[in-house]
Amino acid sequence: MKVFFCRLVRCMLVVSLAGLPLSTQATLIETDQALRQAQGQSDRARMRDLVARADVQKALESYGVGAQTAQQRVDALTDSEIQQIMGKLDSLPAGASAGETVLIVVLLIIVIYVILQHVYPKK
Repeated sequence: MKVFFCRLVRCMLVVSLAGLPLSTQATLIETDQALRQAQGQSDRARMRDLVARADVQKALESYGVGAQTAQQRVDALTDSEIQQIMGKLDSLPAGASAGETVLIVVLLIIVIYVILQHVYPKK
């Protein structure tokens, strides 16, 4: 009886394993492809965080776009569109524009020159 049971279990295992689909596929991916995917995911997360900020939501609402709608639009963007937008945002200057900075530096030089002329007048 014990031998019969062991043979029955073996036969059932063979039949059940033969019926399983054994199609698996493992492919190699290139490093740059993996990096692009990781970069795309991090850019999308940065974009979601940006849209979730209170000041950005206020600015979007002034244009008539609600916070929920903005999140849906970010989710609908493709990876290339996200990379393009984040690339433009990364290239923008932080804070004031460069023209104002140059103006402040020039005014500062003029003020220092005038002060030095007053302290050390020409004889």
